Amino acid sequence: PRPRPPPTDTRGDLDSVINLAKALLGDTKAFLELLKSRFPAEGEHKLDSLPVLSMSALELPNIQASALLPRLSSDLLRYQRLLEWLRRAGGALRGLEPDLGALRGRLERLRGRLEHLV
Repeated sequence: PRPRPPPTDTRGDLDSVINLAKALLGDTKAFLELLKSRFPAEGEHKLDSLPVLSMSALELPNIQASALLPRLSSDLLRYQRLLEWLRRAGGALRGLEPDLGALRGRLERLRGRLEHLV
């Protein structure tokens, strides 16, 4: 029998996922500010419901990654569909194509890393 390879240490991969998620959250907030400045609406819009990412891979023993990662991947797929809908929304958002493209790119990198971990 062949010896089993040593278990892979996924802390670096998970730290990378966390950093990408933080960057995506920051990009999303910046994109919302851009939307608000170009298309002012009455009322107040807040991002208070967005998650705050404050964990590192060292805290993983406290969570069930096997259940969390597929759900996060599924949520990101819904977010990707929303960005695609915005991209196809019509002429009013044409000037925002570069920003939407940057968000989509970061989102795709994050989803790819998650798929690798799952």
